[in-house]
Amino acid sequence: MPTFRTARIVLFAFFFSCSVFDSLPVYSAEKQNELNQTDRCQNHPAHTYQVFVPSVDISCRKLPLMVVIDPHGDGKLAIRQFKEAAQTYSVVLIASNQIKNNVSGYLQLLDELIADAKSKYPVGNTLYLGGFSGGARMSLDYAMSRHTSGVIACGALADPEQIKAIPCPVIAIVGMDDFNFIEAAQYIIKPSDIPQNLSIVTTNASHSWPEPGLLAQATGYLRLSSGGNDPCLDTSILLKTYIAEQTSRLNQFSQSKDELKAMLLARNLSISKTFESPGSFRSRYEKLIKQASFVQQRDNLVRNLQLEASIRDQYYKALLEKDSVWWRKEILILNTKLTSEKDPQRNLVYHRIKGFLGVACYSMCSRAGSLKEAHTLERIVPVYRLLEPDNPDQLYYTAVLAHLKKNPSREKYYLEKAKEKGYQGSLSIP
Repeated sequence: MPTFRTARIVLFAFFFSCSVFDSLPVYSAEKQNELNQTDRCQNHPAHTYQVFVPSVDISCRKLPLMVVIDPHGDGKLAIRQFKEAAQTYSVVLIASNQIKNNVSGYLQLLDELIADAKSKYPVGNTLYLGGFSGGARMSLDYAMSRHTSGVIACGALADPEQIKAIPCPVIAIVGMDDFNFIEAAQYIIKPSDIPQNLSIVTTNASHSWPEPGLLAQATGYLRLSSGGNDPCLDTSILLKTYIAEQTSRLNQFSQSKDELKAMLLARNLSISKTFESPGSFRSRYEKLIKQASFVQQRDNLVRNLQLEASIRDQYYKALLEKDSVWWRKEILILNTKLTSEKDPQRNLVYHRIKGFLGVACYSMCSRAGSLKEAHTLERIVPVYRLLEPDNPDQLYYTAVLAHLKKNPSREKYYLEKAKEKGYQGSLSIP
């Protein structure tokens, strides 16, 4: 069963003439101003990537390198998300335009990308990876076998054994209504079992890139928690500011009775000696997990996750058996619950279930499209359309179904609609 949405990717070769890049600025040791440009791997010109170098003193030649992986290979978007982090904590950003969901050989592509950046830009041996959804999974996989100083995994996580096998800090950022939340929930339910190298941050966002400020906080955690002095960073001031901001957030969570978020933040800060010494967050964490209000919220979370798992199983089976008439009624009930359910945790369950159904429909359509199974698409596409009428993937697979049914006018219409809504893959139908 799929656990996260992937964009349909059709791999094709990119061929650029040298003249496309001849006019691009080249980083030089004398330049202090920030740099934001497109580059290409010297040994693989088709592999282009975005680069952001913050404004730093010309003597700073060994800055940390942050590789950001967007699941759709949108390097410019990835850079925008982390630009605030790079400016605040003096980090060089690179983001591939080729590494994306379902691309083969991504570990080797990451190796060549990093090697190329190290040969051109003022970076040292500190290497961070940040990724969203499939990009998070690729980041975690890379850190399993390559030198990595820290990972920021957004919208997807891994099992405890994989996390423990990664020899660096891992920060997981996941939305409470994200269909992948269940991957992080196992740790929240039993905090004592959270791997020592794992920090978890929950948000109220759905399955999307976290907002830049939160990514800056995660980057600050990696940069500051390692301790030590950095001549290119005013560590003492940044550390004081960071601890003050996190303490304020912790107090806000406690005041609003959000004990789950308060527990996670206190624990995250307590596992770093750099933060724990001035903050005494360990004592706050130990006090929180014993409070009746925390136990109540945790137990409520367990009950809701059990309900969610049961409904997921029922719906997945129904996708294989029920027709669009049944689904029209069921999705109407689901949408009503999204607006009428007053219990916050139960409401999030219904949001996650709807997201899960969208992913399941995508996965089934992707497989049916590649196998040219029109009968499967005829069953799943109408459900997909009821769930997400403006989803570009749904519109594309509606066109695929029209293609298999030999309806060229309908195929053309839905291909144009998919493009209009931002479809990320190739619009050609194999």
